[in-house]
Amino acid sequence: MNFLRLQDYLLSVLFENEDILAIDKPYGFNAHTNDSKIEHSDFIQDGLIEIYEKQLGRKLHIIHRLDQTTTGVMIFGKSVESAKKYAEYFFNREVKKTYMFVTKFKSEKKQFTINQQIVHKAKELDAETELEFVKKSESFELWKALPHTGRNHQIRIHAKAAGISILGDSKYGGHNYDFLCLHNARIEFPNGIVILSKMPAYFEDLSLLNDIVIARAYFEADRRLRLFSQASQNQSYRLSHNDQNFVLDQFGEKIVVNWKKERWLESDSEKFSRFSKSLKKELVIQNVHSEATTKTWVACEGELQFEMRSEAGQVSGLFLNQRLQRQWILNNSENKSVLSLFSQVGTFSVAAAKGKASQITSVDTSKKSLEWAKKNFELNQVTNEAYKFLNRDSLTFLEQCKAKGQKFDLIICDAPGFFRREKGVFKIENNLEELMKNCLVSLTDKGQLLFSTSFDALFVDDIRKIILKVTKELKIEKLEVNCILSSLDFELPDEKVGLKSFLVGKI
Repeated sequence: MNFLRLQDYLLSVLFENEDILAIDKPYGFNAHTNDSKIEHSDFIQDGLIEIYEKQLGRKLHIIHRLDQTTTGVMIFGKSVESAKKYAEYFFNREVKKTYMFVTKFKSEKKQFTINQQIVHKAKELDAETELEFVKKSESFELWKALPHTGRNHQIRIHAKAAGISILGDSKYGGHNYDFLCLHNARIEFPNGIVILSKMPAYFEDLSLLNDIVIARAYFEADRRLRLFSQASQNQSYRLSHNDQNFVLDQFGEKIVVNWKKERWLESDSEKFSRFSKSLKKELVIQNVHSEATTKTWVACEGELQFEMRSEAGQVSGLFLNQRLQRQWILNNSENKSVLSLFSQVGTFSVAAAKGKASQITSVDTSKKSLEWAKKNFELNQVTNEAYKFLNRDSLTFLEQCKAKGQKFDLIICDAPGFFRREKGVFKIENNLEELMKNCLVSLTDKGQLLFSTSFDALFVDDIRKIILKVTKELKIEKLEVNCILSSLDFELPDEKVGLKSFLVGKI
C-alpha cells in the first residue's frame, strides 16, 4: 500500500524567483520529515518540503529551518547551487531576520541586547539577539527580536534570559497557553530581496488572547490562511477542525460555526461575528438551538459550484474533507463511465461531469438529495442525457450490476457506517467485505475505485486488509492500493484521521 498526497489547488507560495521559493509556514508543521520517527510510525510523515515537492513536482532544498511551533517566512532552494548560495548568506550572518513574539511578562526595560552562549549537541556556541518592545495590552506585550546568529531555539532562550519568556513556551519559562506565540515576520538578503509575512491576528490585536476560545479560532484559521494565502475569497475549505468547542468552515461568502456546546450565548455571537467580519464574511451558526430559518447560497470549490443550504440550524451541501478527491475526479474522468454510490447531492458526480465523463450514474435513496444534485448539475452547466440519477438502494444496484456484468471505469463509493436497506440493514463493520468485492467486480480491466468512509471504528489498516483479502478471493493479479492523505486544512500529518480514503486501481 502506498500513501498518496493529492495536489491541492489552494496551496500557495509566498515568494518565488529562479533561485528560491518562500512559503508562509503555518504552525504545527516540521520543515522536513523527521527521520528519527520513521521507525516508530506506520508511514513517513511529510514535512513541508516534501509537501511542496509533491505539489510542485520538483526537488527542493532546505536552506534554513523553523521550529514546528514557529510561523512565518521559510525559504527553500530550487537547486543545489542556489541552496548553497543562500545558506552561505545565513552562515556568514548577512541575512537580516525580524521575529515577533508575545509575552505575558511585563518589563520595565524596552530594549535588550542578549549575548549568551547556547549549548547545542555538547558545543557552546556564541549567540546574540536584540530585543525591542513594540506595544502592549492590559495582559500581554509584543516584542521584536533581531537575532544576529542562528542558533537552535535562540530567540526562545534569549527571551527567557531577558525575563520576557514567550507566551506558550513552557520549556523556557513562558506562561502556559494553548500555543506558542513566535513569528518570523521578515527576511532580508544582502542581494536586496526582502520577504515579508503578516503577523497573526492575535499579534496585531493582543486583546484577542484574553479569551482562549476566540483566540483558538484565530489561531486555527491562521494555519489555513497561510497555506492558502493566494486563494480567492469565494473558495471553500475548513478553517478549524479539531477544537473541542467548535468547527469552522468557509463556504464561499459565509463562515459557518458548528457549535459543539449546548448553549450559544449572545457573547459567543458577538465574538464570532467579529471573527467573520475580520475575514469579510457573513456568519452562519450551526447548532440545534439555532433559529429555524432557511438560507441558500452558492459556494465555490476550485472551479466547481454547489448550492449550500442552512435549514433548522443545520448546514449541508458539501463535505469539505473530500475537497481534493473531487478535484482528482475532475482531472481523471474524461471519457470514462462513472458510478457514484451513495451520491447524496451529487458533488462527486458534478466533478466527474465537469471532467467530461462520458457516462455518469448517481445512485441514492433520497429523492430530495437527487433533486438537489440535479440543481448542482444545472449550476455547473453540465447537464447531459448520459448523466442519470437513480432513486435506488446503492448496494442493490451494485448487486444487479454484478449479475448483469455491467462495469464502470470509475466507481466512487462514499460509504456510510449504517443505513436501512430495502431488505435489512447495512453495517459497514459487517458488510464492508461484500461491498468492496462487488465494487471491484464491477470495474473495467483498468478501472479505479475511489472508496471512503468516516466510520470511527474502522481504521486504515482494517480497510487495507479487507482490500487485500478480496483481491486474493477474486484472483485479481495486480491491484494498486493507495491510502489518500488528509488535505492540509484537516488533520496535521501526525494526527489521527477521521476520513479513511482509498484509491484502488486495476493494473
